[in-house]
Amino acid sequence: MADGTHRIGHRHICQTRLGMGHIVVGVDGSEESLRALKKAIDEAVLRRADLHVLHAVDLSPALLHLPHDVTVDTRDLANEQRTKVWTAAQPILEDAGLEVVRVDREGRPGQTLVEYCAEIGAELLVVGTRGRGRVKSFLLGSTAQDLANSETCDLMLVR
Repeated sequence: MADGTHRIGHRHICQTRLGMGHIVVGVDGSEESLRALKKAIDEAVLRRADLHVLHAVDLSPALLHLPHDVTVDTRDLANEQRTKVWTAAQPILEDAGLEVVRVDREGRPGQTLVEYCAEIGAELLVVGTRGRGRVKSFLLGSTAQDLANSETCDLMLVR
């Protein structure tokens, strides 16, 4: 193909020059996502690529009215979760020895990751096989399942 990619089946295989390209990793604070972050760092160093670390939260603005006259804003809950995620990732990022682009987005994690990869022209997306979701799928978490059907870039699933 004229754009420097080869199409094999229904997946694109990207040719990345050293020192060029972007790797995106999705983090949600789970052990799997932190392992994915470590693997993405290794890949970024190996490929001399930029590393973008993205945390997405699916948030519908709402107020939750709980017993005993307690009201919670879902944005406050999302901000608390965001802080926990970045706190868990920080020691790994500090040991990485490379600069990273930290990205916070709102939306369904799978869709948000795909859109961000397309936006920056990422060559590789790295995610854990399971995240923090409440429902556990038999083989893959829901975000990983969403991503497996995307053709935006190559996908690496990390256990």
